[in-house]
Amino acid sequence: MKLLRTLHLYLGCIYAPMLILFAITGLFQTLTPSGVPHSHLLAWLWTIHTGHSLKAGTWSSVYMRWFVITMAISLIFTILLGIFMAFKFGHKRTAIGCLLGGIIIPVLLVLIALLPRTSRVIAVPLSQTPPTTQTTQ
Repeated sequence: MKLLRTLHLYLGCIYAPMLILFAITGLFQTLTPSGVPHSHLLAWLWTIHTGHSLKAGTWSSVYMRWFVITMAISLIFTILLGIFMAFKFGHKRTAIGCLLGGIIIPVLLVLIALLPRTSRVIAVPLSQTPPTTQTTQ
């Protein structure tokens, strides 16, 4: 058990900076409506996140690609270790609730997005209500 905790700790420390970079650039990509970065630094970081320069071969793409692959595998492994440790050392009901919430909430959000637009309730502010048509006699 101590080996698993140590492995979880060090894999997390090795790949945490890159995962934080991916999370920050992904957040900026999500929140930027135009999809165009506002600064040169952010544009450069976005290319790391999306892999455009990696595919074009302008960076040391083989090494970066292998780093990203090992990072993804390690992330999956450390997440599974974290879930295992949550059940082993934490409260099982809380761990189950969190896991179910992590599954149910995204599924519900996807299902809501798939609903036809006509069945969604849309609140229109009173200042934007369409004028009523009057019939003339």
